[in-house]
Amino acid sequence: MADDNNEKFKLITRRYLAWGIAGMATLVLAFIAVWGTRTGQTELVTLAGGGFLVELGTVVGFYFGKKTSEE
Repeated sequence: MADDNNEKFKLITRRYLAWGIAGMATLVLAFIAVWGTRTGQTELVTLAGGGFLVELGTVVGFYFGKKTSEE
């Protein structure tokens, strides 16, 4: 029983860490996109857009990969 609680704690901890890191990455990418727009640097806007797509693809891939591995 104690082992189940420990595994659940690890799962919850990893989930909060992952969402926290993803949230910080999103804020940084949003800042880069806004900064690039304000200063007229389209390279930064493109970089941030690509970063958003990579982040979205990673999250979607992780959850769909986990879902199919459980079935």
